[in-house]
Amino acid sequence: MRRKIVLLGATGSIGRQCLDILKYSFDYELVGVSLNGRFENLEPYLFYFDSLRYVAIRDADRARLFKERHPSYEVLSGEDCNVLLVQACKEADVFNALMGNAGLAPTLEAIEEGRDLFLSNKESIVIGSSLLEKAFARSKSQVYPVDSEHVALAKLLDQAKELDIPEKDIETLYVTASGGALRDLKKEELASVTPDKVLSHPTWNMGSKITVDSATMVNKGFEKIEAAFLFHFPLEKVKAIICRESLVHALLAYTKDGRKEYLYEYSPCDMKVAIAYALSKGTLKAHRNNAEDEKAVHALSFSQIDPDFYPLFDLTVKTYRDYGNVGMILYNYVDTYAIDAFLKGEIGFLDIQEALKRVYDVLADVREELAIGRLAEIEFRLSDRAKEIVEEIVDRKRRKP
Repeated sequence: MRRKIVLLGATGSIGRQCLDILKYSFDYELVGVSLNGRFENLEPYLFYFDSLRYVAIRDADRARLFKERHPSYEVLSGEDCNVLLVQACKEADVFNALMGNAGLAPTLEAIEEGRDLFLSNKESIVIGSSLLEKAFARSKSQVYPVDSEHVALAKLLDQAKELDIPEKDIETLYVTASGGALRDLKKEELASVTPDKVLSHPTWNMGSKITVDSATMVNKGFEKIEAAFLFHFPLEKVKAIICRESLVHALLAYTKDGRKEYLYEYSPCDMKVAIAYALSKGTLKAHRNNAEDEKAVHALSFSQIDPDFYPLFDLTVKTYRDYGNVGMILYNYVDTYAIDAFLKGEIGFLDIQEALKRVYDVLADVREELAIGRLAEIEFRLSDRAKEIVEEIVDRKRRKP
């Protein structure tokens, strides 16, 4: 019997790749999808999913137009359409491929209802880990990471169990980074880079925001935070390292007979590998490295993250450690608005760094705990504050002769 599944963020990069897998799946039947407004990207998939009943579109005007074109579907709309969709699709697993802070509320709804959750939305953890901990404590819900790095870590931790490696002997979990599109530039060249240059990722084909976050290493800071939460590891025992080819997605360091040894996950640069493994709930047989793989890995290029070239990696983790989820709500809003301004040509690449450094200073005056009943109010207020921070930089740039 096929399991029901609802896909949030169906027309984004991860969402479309998930649809490509689900349309040939014998394990799942897709019963609901959500998107912001560009339903034209969904229409080519409708043929494959006779089981699809609910379509949630955030933009109300676009939702009405979709309903006119496709009257057989139940159409939901509005700011809370993702939560409404989870509620409507009873007993369905939830695949959260949303971008940004909007992913937290439906994640919490899925956990509260005891649904199994496939989580690609980084912000659910980065801005909501304290709420998720409480929700998981009273729920039967299981979470399965979707990011390639966290899927890789899940495989490595399973392999460590198979090899009878004691948990106490596991020293460090590593997520890998490509270094982003600017990795071969000199620091003094960063001030003049164009959006096109930043969006030319060397190994992955991703959405605009995460591609810029890759260049700044903000996303790797997020992934370190995610890994610590997902695998119950101390933040200081999760590290990041650059693998230029993006073929090793994670490593696990452990001690054996007084020596440090490593397990690593070596696989193609293809998110469908990670998505398929997540959808299997860890039952898909993981590839085990052979002699040919080991030879290939030894030829790869690994390096440490240079904190002078990538200052936002450490700042992202420091902001989370010092100011928690509330601090990260403001941090991620500023990051989102600054990236948008950069892509529009209103500010330079290094101004993204300036904006996020400003966040850390501002947060010294923000001392409050995140509570589910105040989430919407806190997000609304900090979103406005984030806009002010970025607009100050944009205005200064406009006045500059």
